[in-house]
Amino acid sequence: MAKKRLSLLNKILFLINNIVAIALVISFFIPNLIPEKFGMLALWSLLTPIFIIVNFCFVIYWILIGFKKQLILSFFVLLLSFLLLPPVYKLYGSTNKTSKDSVTIMTYNVRKFNRYKWIDIENIDARIADFITTENPDIVALQEFRATKNFDLQYPYYFNYRAKNKKPSGLIIYSKYPILHKGLLGNHNFSSGIQYIDIAKKNDTLRIYNFHLESLGIVPDKEYFGHKNSERLVKRLTRSFKTQQAQIDTLNAHIKKCHYKIVLVGDMNNTAYSWAYKNIKNDFQDSFLETGKGFGKTYTLKKMPLRIDYIFADKRINFIHHKNYGIRYSDHYPLSATINF
Repeated sequence: MAKKRLSLLNKILFLINNIVAIALVISFFIPNLIPEKFGMLALWSLLTPIFIIVNFCFVIYWILIGFKKQLILSFFVLLLSFLLLPPVYKLYGSTNKTSKDSVTIMTYNVRKFNRYKWIDIENIDARIADFITTENPDIVALQEFRATKNFDLQYPYYFNYRAKNKKPSGLIIYSKYPILHKGLLGNHNFSSGIQYIDIAKKNDTLRIYNFHLESLGIVPDKEYFGHKNSERLVKRLTRSFKTQQAQIDTLNAHIKKCHYKIVLVGDMNNTAYSWAYKNIKNDFQDSFLETGKGFGKTYTLKKMPLRIDYIFADKRINFIHHKNYGIRYSDHYPLSATINF
């Protein structure tokens, strides 16, 4: 019986398949490349979810049309990605046993409460306040926060940080528990930054870091990737990655001096396939990987779901539950995690 031959179209598709498979293999090494030295290659991490999805689609395509040899390459690199990279999508989540000592932490980049009318919805600050009040987390960490009359959360303790250069937004943490210590890390002249609080619960102390790493400056509704803007875009992204590296180095140096149990939350402005993710996560647990499901979407870029906001905890803490929310009051989506400590 004569073997089936590839048509011209399928030969072209197989060539594209090979290119995308090689691109995914390159992605395995990206988290090890320091942005300061490899700024251009650091951009690759933004595309890794696409490479995974496209390779998966090619495997399905070759199966459907009966060309099994052609699927081997994509199948093999997908298997490697399963072993080496965080998943793009999780089929199942889990919920562990709660206790009276459990604490729920929420993080949300509120994008200045729609100050410049990016979203055609009125009173977003009040809507977000109602949402948080309904969910009733014990700790709330917000990024790109600004004070408004309509945003009034009834928490007994909070720590607000606003840049010294009077930027209109900053960071804030609300807590139901007393704040023992608080502080800021790094350069205080930018709305991105890092703050922390230590909270007391019974005889234990928990440190919570709220971070907002330097923005990549990509606006989904306005950014175009044509030749005219590509050079400027690459320069901006490279500069942002280098700033993120400096922020992460500062954060990690501070963490090393802390002996309390630690939770890290916030907007990383980077995917789980980046140097930034690898070097913030380190030996910490990722709430989505532990108990989440689905895409874990916290942001969309050109309709592509991305996970760039995170909740991490050290191994002395148990994750009980992770939740992503689909409310569209910002360019980011909120997420929460419940922990035992």
